[in-house]
Amino acid sequence: MASRKRRSRRPVRPQQSGAGPRRLGGQTAPAPRSASANRRYQRSHRQGSSRTSWLVVGVVLVIVAVLVIVKLTGSKSPDTGGASSGRNPPPVAASVVAALANVPVATYNAVGTGSEADPFVETKNQASLTEHGLPRVVYIGAEYCPYCALMRWSLVAALDRFGTFQGLKQSSSSYDVAPIPTFSFLGSTYTSKYVSFSAYETADRNDASLQVLPKDVNKLYTTYDGSGLTPTKFTGGSEAGIPFLDVANEDVSSGDPAFLDPTVDPLAGGGQGMLGIAQAIADPSSTVGQAIDAKAFVIQANYITAAICRANGGRPAGICATPGVEAAAKVIAAAKKIS
Repeated sequence: MASRKRRSRRPVRPQQSGAGPRRLGGQTAPAPRSASANRRYQRSHRQGSSRTSWLVVGVVLVIVAVLVIVKLTGSKSPDTGGASSGRNPPPVAASVVAALANVPVATYNAVGTGSEADPFVETKNQASLTEHGLPRVVYIGAEYCPYCALMRWSLVAALDRFGTFQGLKQSSSSYDVAPIPTFSFLGSTYTSKYVSFSAYETADRNDASLQVLPKDVNKLYTTYDGSGLTPTKFTGGSEAGIPFLDVANEDVSSGDPAFLDPTVDPLAGGGQGMLGIAQAIADPSSTVGQAIDAKAFVIQANYITAAICRANGGRPAGICATPGVEAAAKVIAAAKKIS
């Protein structure tokens, strides 16, 4: 790769062993009871069993009462599978979507590539990846993944130049590290005349399985990114990982480029919030834009845009022929191609 990539590994979970319960040794068998003692023992345990039964009934009644109170007061128990886990993320505010969809062309042109290296590996002699007659972009990530959190900002911004998202969700990366505000593609749709987009969030914020990759998408992943800890000749590095991005089988990447490193610390823990981040990307020269190094997201968006333009024949010209995209396209064209 032209630059160091940061990846989140997709861990292989081993099968649980079938070992039985652990035995405890050194215990002495109890002495046998007499007939009368045995009768007393049975009577006492029947009485104890009756008391236990009434105790269980009492506990159940208390639990039911608590649940009724919770229902009436509107209180909620800790969320282990809802919005906080990423399995049911809330919608992104319309203001955030609008800010990112309307990043000025002048911003893209002013930032260009910033002399940063190409985040993709360019391929040659690969089967064209299309859907409905359009070049297809495939994204594979996970909601817990901090590097996926960063990529989504640039990816949404770039795709907004060619079409429209519906149903984008608000999320953040895992609590394992200071969470980074981002989108979730879970349940979203994308419409464009120029490119098709497929996104897969493979795990929630707790790293529990979320979306299963279709066979054709899994084949793309294993072909261009690898399997387990073994990378491929295309994405290189020390291991396979996410985020994974495939643009029409012509440009592929695994992980985030090193030029996004300065964005991590200011965004960890929430940063300026989603609207503040989107507005900073639209104006990276602003105070907030400089504080979070927002130009890095614009650079990556220009590279993604150029890769899409390369795949779809340069359409629309109003996007593909702009100076910012052409600067990225020039770097891509000069890159060594791998077959």
